[in-house]
Amino acid sequence: MRPVKERLFWWIVFGTAFGLTEAALVVYVRHLLGWTPGLDYAQLLAQQGETLGWRTFTEIFAREQLLGLEVAREAGTLLLLVGAAMAAGRTGRERAGIFLFTFAVWDLTYYLFLYVFIGFPQSLTATDVYFLIPITWYGPVWFPVCIVMPVLLIWGMRWMQE
Repeated sequence: MRPVKERLFWWIVFGTAFGLTEAALVVYVRHLLGWTPGLDYAQLLAQQGETLGWRTFTEIFAREQLLGLEVAREAGTLLLLVGAAMAAGRTGRERAGIFLFTFAVWDLTYYLFLYVFIGFPQSLTATDVYFLIPITWYGPVWFPVCIVMPVLLIWGMRWMQE
């Protein structure tokens, strides 16, 4: 078994590469929909005369014939993270730790690369759509970046070492 620090390094590499890939895909989707780079989702909807709500994005993606593709992409994201954790972990707790840690690295680097690629988010108060599964989850960027992902990183590291 590799030392924990080496394993963490490789999970950081995996999560970062996945964050970059996911950010690139979102940039493509936003470009395809003609959305202004850098604007948050409340601003984008305001430009179109629509209001932010949990059904809004489902309706937009359905109207653009992208809903199935977006839901499949999100499901694929989760399955890729779960599959990697299941394949690498020896115990249920270690698998959960790998999943949580890698999910957090993926999400944090996703925001980093979105910022590099298109200037989004412009601030931690920017509104983002977190997931479309099972319904649209949205809120300020600070919530996952400052609250959820640091907790997942800590739990993940602890559970990977037990």
